[in-house]
Amino acid sequence: MKKLLTFFMAISLTACIAPPKPLRGEFSDVSPEAYQQNPVANLPVRWTGFVVDVENKEDHSCLTIVAKVPDEYAKPSRRIRVDTGRFIACKPKFLEPASFLKKAVTITGPVKRLVTKKLDEMDYDYPLVDAKVIYVW
Repeated sequence: MKKLLTFFMAISLTACIAPPKPLRGEFSDVSPEAYQQNPVANLPVRWTGFVVDVENKEDHSCLTIVAKVPDEYAKPSRRIRVDTGRFIACKPKFLEPASFLKKAVTITGPVKRLVTKKLDEMDYDYPLVDAKVIYVW
């Protein structure tokens, strides 16, 4: 009986250490920075970070995100202070800037391509993600 109880406690504890349901699935472990060196179209990713810009267009909206290392819940880690590049995540709907700017997010979806945009005075190649899930922490 004691072994059975220990087994169920271990199972319930490991169930608590998992990403929220919308963020579960099979994803590449490549970072945005690594993707820039070896772009592959339609690569499924789950990337995390902090939103630094929101751009609303006629038929879609895009978030510019400074990528961070994820923790065990797929949330941007505050313990590891390493940036892993930047990326852009777009959705075919309006995204309220006040709801996203400076927020921690996790994005899932395929990376479509690299998009070159100005970052201050330099050209920067942003991986562009077709966001299926935008999870705000």
